[in-house]
This record gives sequence, C-alpha cells and structure tokens, in this order.
Amino acid sequence: MKRLISLMIALILIMLVAAPAFAETYAYVKTPTKDGTVYVRKVAGAGQPIMGVANNGDALIILKKGNTWHRVRVIRTGVEGYMYGAYIQFINSSSSSSSSSSSSGGQQGSSYYNPSTYVTDPSVTDTDTVINRYVTVSSSDGYANLRWGPSTSWGIICREYNGDRLWALDQNGTWYRVVDGAGRVGYVSSKLTTLGNTVSNSSGKTGIIRSSDGFASVRSGPGTSYSQLYTLSVGQSITAYTSNGAWLRVSLPEIWSDAYVYRTLIRFYSKARTTGNVNMRSGPSTSYSRITVLSNGTDVRLLATDGSFCRVDTGYSSGYVSKKYLSY
Repeated sequence: MKRLISLMIALILIMLVAAPAFAETYAYVKTPTKDGTVYVRKVAGAGQPIMGVANNGDALIILKKGNTWHRVRVIRTGVEGYMYGAYIQFINSSSSSSSSSSSSGGQQGSSYYNPSTYVTDPSVTDTDTVINRYVTVSSSDGYANLRWGPSTSWGIICREYNGDRLWALDQNGTWYRVVDGAGRVGYVSSKLTTLGNTVSNSSGKTGIIRSSDGFASVRSGPGTSYSQLYTLSVGQSITAYTSNGAWLRVSLPEIWSDAYVYRTLIRFYSKARTTGNVNMRSGPSTSYSRITVLSNGTDVRLLATDGSFCRVDTGYSSGYVSKKYLSY
C-alpha cells in the first residue's frame, strides 16, 4: 500500500511539472467613442451591481474568459469584476511583452505598453479617499514638503509654510494630494496640516462621480433634507461652479438649474493633451532616462506638477513630461 501511495504521489508531481504555466491574457477597453466608459459589474449580467468604471483604452488583465461576459482586472484602478465582451479588445500576451521596448507611439493601445512593468500611480487608484476641503499647513518645523508622491521617498517639489492654505483633493494613507496657491499639484503629509471645513476653490473644475454605492444623489439644495432630483453613475463627468458648506453646486443645466452633490462624491482631475512628440521620463528633468515617447495628441491625466515638469498617467504608463508640451 505504501508503495502504491508513493507511486501516485510521484505521478502527480510529474504531471504538475509537465503542465504548462498559466499565461495571463491582456486586453484593453474599446468603446464606440474615444471618451466612452464601461461598467465593471460584481457578477455577469446587465443591471448587476457596479464595482467600478473603466475608460476607453484602459488596460485589462483577463481573469476568466466567458462567452459574452469576462472577469477582468482594470490595471489602472485595480478594480475586479465582470465586463461585457463587446467592449474588450484582446491582446496577444507574448507580443505585448516583446514590443514594449518601442519608443514610438504613446496613444492608448500602442505597442510600448507592458502590463508586467506598469505601476499604477497612487493618485488614480480607487482606494483613495476624496477630500475636497482646505487644509492649512501647521508644522513644528514651520513648513511641510510638497512631494511628487505619498511618501518621504518621493522627491520634493517645494516647501509649503505654516499658515499656507492648500486645497486637498483626496487622501492616500496619511498623505493628502493637494493644490497649492501657485497651482502646483503634489502630496503633503496629513500630520503636518489642519483640516478645514470649506470646499471652495472648486469653481469651473471638472471631475467624475466616485461612490462605493455606484451612484451619487443629486439634490435640490445643500443637504440630505432636500429632495433628490436624480442620480449620477460612477464615472460620469460633472462640473462644479460654487459651494455651500460641504456641498458642491454642480452645472447640469440640461437636467436641472440648481443641483447639489456632497463634496466626497466628486473626484476632480486635470486632463491634458500633448502638443507634440514628447519624451516621458522616469523623473522630473531631462537628466532622467526616457521611458517612451508620447505622440502628439496623446491624452493624459495630470498627477503632480512643479511648473516645469508634470507627472502624468496615460492609462498604460506613468512618468514625467515637460509642461511645455502639454495643453490643458
């Protein structure tokens, strides 16, 4: 009996060694329009609970292939769920890796993208907490460093001094992503600031709906006691033009002339587009190595900026480009 068991174990080990390694399948979102979005749902099927939203061109890892619905992970956000197959363009995993060294292109879906090396910038992850409030620098050293990312390992953009008021967009761990008085975007330690109550400075800013419920209630006034006019879905664009306490007055005149959304349900962002072929580098100066070349007209999201260089995310890669080649 012992000999039989030993033979069975040996046979299983041989089968495991001989079995081919699982190769991940990569894909990207392809919608009918350039600015289209697709829901990622908890289970397969239209009308099922929404886990998040993917944008046209977002890179995907296919976790499980189905007939009409596939289980995916959105690389840019980390969201997992089911996506309707009509909006998925598959990529040959071996060819995507071998062609990743190409220095041309830069458009979404271009050959330089390598899913195995792309690290999502923390300022675009779905785990961030939206803040949309003012913070005031209050440090025993008299200043706080504004950094490119949410830790002391990131480089310093500049110093913000005690009493300086910054607008906190969102929070990543113990760090706020902020905009300072000079318009620079970066990260500051929440331990070196005092959180305020106002949400002003939002006039004319565009963002997207962010909510764990999959939607945001839009009300007739700045409070939950006001009637709900309608709801907006996660990922839907919206523009704010004034504030009242913790509520943002939003501009959707085609639906309603006076509507309010709670401050934490909108994530503001800055879009930009390259105005020429530009090198994307690993750091904020020309002395850093080139990651790739973004071609003229590439859409990017601004993550941080010190005035001369900007940290950007294309949905496939992130790095630094000269501000001279960006149009907001």
